[in-house]
Amino acid sequence: MVLAAACLVLVAGAATAAGRRDIRDGYLRAPSGRAPRMRLLGSVQAYAVRRLLRPLAAWSAGVGAYYLLIGVLAVSMTGFLTDNPRFADLAAQAGFTGLGTVRGYAATLFALLAVPAGAFAAVRIAALAADETGRRLTLLYAQPLSRARMLSGEITVAVGGVIALTSVAGLATWTGTQAVGADLGLLAALAGAWNVLPVAFLCLGAGVLELGWAPRAVAVIGSLPAAGGFLLKVIAERSGMPAWVGQLSPFAHLAAVPDAPVNWPAGFLMTAIAALAAAAGVIGYRLRDLRA
Repeated sequence: MVLAAACLVLVAGAATAAGRRDIRDGYLRAPSGRAPRMRLLGSVQAYAVRRLLRPLAAWSAGVGAYYLLIGVLAVSMTGFLTDNPRFADLAAQAGFTGLGTVRGYAATLFALLAVPAGAFAAVRIAALAADETGRRLTLLYAQPLSRARMLSGEITVAVGGVIALTSVAGLATWTGTQAVGADLGLLAALAGAWNVLPVAFLCLGAGVLELGWAPRAVAVIGSLPAAGGFLLKVIAERSGMPAWVGQLSPFAHLAAVPDAPVNWPAGFLMTAIAALAAAAGVIGYRLRDLRA
């Protein structure tokens, strides 16, 4: 009844306000102009940082809120799974193991961080592709500015943004665990969050490769190593596929950090593959025509 009354009041107020204003006008008038904002326009790298700040703030707010909740629920969830082993077994069958301890619980959910981190990296490269198609880069490329320099600046800033995003997740998880008295140190939380960086770098490399050679679905192709890799791992484990199929997923080579040591060889190999893909994408971007 309260919600229905509030709806009626809002509808009546909107009808009254609409009947008293001019067409295409309003009671709150926006200013006709604003002073130019010239911050972070002095170089290609600074311009890339300027383009990153707002999306990074939005993604960080969402990811940080989620992992803050994960930290707050750490004690209650691990206690629930310890008291109910059947649910722990079902979670293990779905690929979520080690949920009985706080560090294992954090490690399992940090692995999921690779999906939004990888998508964020892919979307940043897709934004550059959209600017190219929308002809917002025409005046820049009319200057004595190479495409490789422009793209390298975007890649560097995207790497920094992914590191910042994962750091926010680690800090948020640690804050949540400290609020409920869970045993998870700050360095352990950050290590668990940073553990997914190689997968995010694979997404970045795939997005740059797609941008350089076939810029039609940069965000989709760039997100495949994370989103597609996670689905492949889960499906391969649940459907009884051969073991080598599941090994194609990057998630199969991520250690359960902070519950286990980092798999450094796999991390370095994935980062190297991402760097090679990005280098090939830069070469392709220099050779192809601009989209218009």
